[in-house]
Amino acid sequence: MAKIRQYHHHFHFSYTTSIKRHLLSIAIVTILSLVILYLVIRLAAPQSTFNIRAISWVDIFLASVNTLMRLFIAYIFSVIIAIPLALLITSTPKIEKILLPIFDIIQSIPILAFFPVIVVFFTFYGAFELAAIFILFMSMLWNLVFTMIGGIKTIPEDIESAAAVFHIRDWKKLQYITLPAIFPYIITGSLLAWGQGWSIIIVAEVLHTYIPHGLMSQDLLGLGSLLVNSFVLGNNTLFLSALAVMILVISLLNFFVWQKLLRVTERYKFD
Repeated sequence: MAKIRQYHHHFHFSYTTSIKRHLLSIAIVTILSLVILYLVIRLAAPQSTFNIRAISWVDIFLASVNTLMRLFIAYIFSVIIAIPLALLITSTPKIEKILLPIFDIIQSIPILAFFPVIVVFFTFYGAFELAAIFILFMSMLWNLVFTMIGGIKTIPEDIESAAAVFHIRDWKKLQYITLPAIFPYIITGSLLAWGQGWSIIIVAEVLHTYIPHGLMSQDLLGLGSLLVNSFVLGNNTLFLSALAVMILVISLLNFFVWQKLLRVTERYKFD
């Protein structure tokens, strides 16, 4: 009983002082960044199409901003959907027995198999950005869902018993036990999701290959489309420039965001 009270007190204090602060700061920074990026893109490049043969360093900067915005938006929606989905799957053994194999099969299907249908659907309504964001969302989602499920499974039975003893359920249980317990797994899943996103962005922004009689000018301005189209056209300078910028952006995100968050997660792992 003393162990249970100690754990409950520890996580109550840890969540309110650290997890809450970190999540709030991340949410604020992410929202502000998205608003700023959206304004920059709409003011500087109101059109979604571009001319690959007339790219400047300003365009490469805008391409970086565009790509980051698409990845951020897809990631935010992935986290928002993944948390309740993981909780639903693990809510009861019966539901888990039904849903887990179904979602395992879905996530095993290559995401690019759906891409032509997605592109045709969204581009029919002129929603080029949504086509890219949706395919990124689908590629990120399952990395988060299955790592969160693994995190929920690691919560010890005595902690679950403590929740029942102290009548901690629903939102309070999510707030004081589940979220702190799966926080390391959310970060791990996020790393996998972003890695998958960077791989898919190279395809997601090159829409013309999935549009009947499509042209390069129909592609979305981004680092992925610059890499693919500059390679196709044999523009080695643009290709190397876009590749260098992508490596730089990934490195900065890894150093300033993910490495710091990974250090934070050490406080919330079960010994």
